[in-house]
Amino acid sequence: MRSLLSLLMVAAVVLVTKPSPTESSPLKILNEFYKTNRFKGAFLTCALKGCSADLVAQTIAAKREQREEEVRLLQEGRTGLQRFNPIKRNGPVSVKKTFSLDVRRTLVFLIYGGFYQGCVLEIVYNDILPLLGKGTDARTVAKKVAADMGFISPLITIPMAYLVKGLLLGNTPVGSIKKYYSDVVHEKVVLKNWMIFVPVQCLTFSVVPEHLRVSFVACVSFF
Repeated sequence: MRSLLSLLMVAAVVLVTKPSPTESSPLKILNEFYKTNRFKGAFLTCALKGCSADLVAQTIAAKREQREEEVRLLQEGRTGLQRFNPIKRNGPVSVKKTFSLDVRRTLVFLIYGGFYQGCVLEIVYNDILPLLGKGTDARTVAKKVAADMGFISPLITIPMAYLVKGLLLGNTPVGSIKKYYSDVVHEKVVLKNWMIFVPVQCLTFSVVPEHLRVSFVACVSFF
């Protein structure tokens, strides 16, 4: 499924960068914006991605909690009919929970997405990794993917995500790093990341234009 999504992302990139006969076409305007505003484009895309992903996560979590509450009520013998008829049941009337957005959490992911996943990775992808080579040949791509997957991702990018999540949960930085280490050992989090992003980064550094690389990775990581 993720491979299919990655292919769709590549198709979208090709569509955006394909020359258009209409000088003022929306795709051409969008492509020129990313070309001439590398940090602004990276920040806006990744901030939107971080914010949107968190909204989806909060919505899913709220629905899951609601289902768990309904299961609990059913297990206590409180059917849907009884819930609306307090005379036929014992105990206080149950009030259905309403979704409450954690604005602080969403803002943190927006800032983290914009600054780190956007601006910092823009520098990494298009200023630092090109020191290993500026071509798109197999050897150069392999070196960039190896540096990203072997060093940057497991030692910087993923730990940074754990630190941000730990901050929201009230954990200390040391506790967040310990959690990351535990997940590396027991949950194989780095291995799972490699399974997805090694092929994705091969596409990133070979066929995706430089000015769209950060946005491409952000779109794939959303899923």
